[in-house]
Amino acid sequence: MTCALDGAETAEALERYRRRAEGSLAGGLLLLLAGALFAFRPGSAGIATVLAWPVTFGVMFALVGVGSLVIARRMRTVLAAGEWSAHTAVPVARRLHSPAVVLGSPATGELWPLTLVAVRWRQDAAEPGPNGVLRWCGDPRTGGVLAHPDSGKLFWAKPVRGGAARRRVVRRAEARGLPAPVAPTGPRPAGGGTAPPPRPRRRGRWRWLVLASVLLLAPAVSWSSASADDPQIDLTVLSEEPDGDCVVRWEDPWDGRERTGPFRCDLDRGPLLAEWETAFVVSYGPWKGELYGWLGEDRHGSPAQGVTDGLGVGGALGLLTGLVGGAVSLWLRRRPSGPVRVSFPAPAAAVPPVVTRPAPTYERLAALAGHQPVPGPRRPEADARAVPWWRVRALRRVAGVPSVLGALGVCAFMGGLALSGLDDFNPAQVYVTGTLGAAAFLFHGFRLLTAGRPTALLLARAATAPVPVVRRYALLYDPYGGGPVLVLFPAHGGAEDLPEAVLPLVPPGTRRKPRLGLPPAPTGTVELRGWLDRADDGRPIVVAWIGDRPLWPMDPYREAGTAEAASLLDRLAPPPTVPGPQTPP
Repeated sequence: MTCALDGAETAEALERYRRRAEGSLAGGLLLLLAGALFAFRPGSAGIATVLAWPVTFGVMFALVGVGSLVIARRMRTVLAAGEWSAHTAVPVARRLHSPAVVLGSPATGELWPLTLVAVRWRQDAAEPGPNGVLRWCGDPRTGGVLAHPDSGKLFWAKPVRGGAARRRVVRRAEARGLPAPVAPTGPRPAGGGTAPPPRPRRRGRWRWLVLASVLLLAPAVSWSSASADDPQIDLTVLSEEPDGDCVVRWEDPWDGRERTGPFRCDLDRGPLLAEWETAFVVSYGPWKGELYGWLGEDRHGSPAQGVTDGLGVGGALGLLTGLVGGAVSLWLRRRPSGPVRVSFPAPAAAVPPVVTRPAPTYERLAALAGHQPVPGPRRPEADARAVPWWRVRALRRVAGVPSVLGALGVCAFMGGLALSGLDDFNPAQVYVTGTLGAAAFLFHGFRLLTAGRPTALLLARAATAPVPVVRRYALLYDPYGGGPVLVLFPAHGGAEDLPEAVLPLVPPGTRRKPRLGLPPAPTGTVELRGWLDRADDGRPIVVAWIGDRPLWPMDPYREAGTAEAASLLDRLAPPPTVPGPQTPP
């Protein structure tokens, strides 16, 4: 008997999950160790302020790593005892709890409300694929493993606690509708078949550069902060040369013993002060108790300041290079690639429930659009036909200009503080914040030049195309994310016309009110401009004009005959299920 863990893809995905948990734990412990060494030593109030956030993140990453290792062990136990099965799935967002996923049992028609156990930045990856299917292995009464059909990522899910909470989650899932299960595409994680060879393991050069730079910056920041408290003491001049080279004696302010060494005396001091001089004493590092002095050819004085500056500059340059290089490498690895063209029959138990599928006619979708909330008033914006692209607010957002300007503002502000010489600001805080701001500016600037600006120019060229194509539209909202979608119909037809295409749109409003600026009428006519430029997959780039305002597309034009358009139409107008599924007790 085979189990889910026998598949090479499943074993590899579980190993990636475990390595990621170990990396999170190691990173958290490293940050905590740095805090223990530099932030909480006696007399280090300044550095404790600087490292407050890294120590906090260290605790968080360490806890996430420990919890993930425990979950990885549970996953291995469940995957070694069960097999994969395909289930229809609907995600349900909850404000005060982790998001839930409702699975439809293909055998009994029951619905299983499950709570997703994952950190916030991984929860979006648990969205079902275009066919609304997730793979499941486990017992819905105790917990199990969810697998995304395309990416193969694994997630732990446990039953929603409380009968009232389960019924509430199920009602919200039924309101969205569960699509009929279909065989998912992508590499099969269960046993059987030949899995593709594993990817070569990345060496992680950038992360080691960042780690080495942090180890250089930690003592530099600590010593730079401690130098603000260096004491000034009196020196006794024992001998003095005509060029100012002296031999002085002083008392160590920490252990009280007398010390003798070279020093550069001030030639302009008066005769009464011939045997007296003042200097600052180093209060940190291996040079504690030594004198600051003139570092010329004879290297008089302690090298503490030079070593601190060298470590700071080297660590900052290394950290900047590592963060930018790692971010660019991550962005290049996550560029969309072609789907894996591997298919296999659905499991024998995956029998779709009895559903009725009314045709997505113009009359039906227009009625659904009329019951949705009316968008707010439009925001004033420059006309894309009369001004360059960078003067259009929406195109600036698409290109990523606000992110570049925000990072540049942080760099300018921190640079001004560093040049002003204000004593009220900790130089270490200004230094670290400025370095991170510079890294963010270089990363977002690289994305602007390589992807953002070409995309904005492509959309601006499509919006100003000379010959428009007129179509009817129904404005609906995708339940997976709430983004606006234009469903397009023939310009001249009746109520029984079927859709020609769908066009997902970029929300024109703000983050809190994304629907500001959408057309107030849920149905009407739209002018489609563009058609000349095409995406990498051959789909045309089209910009919709309603009235005198453009609506910028999120994706290229999707014709109704494609699988993506059919899946999106099923989500926009879900069919009712007969009979209604049973909620587990």
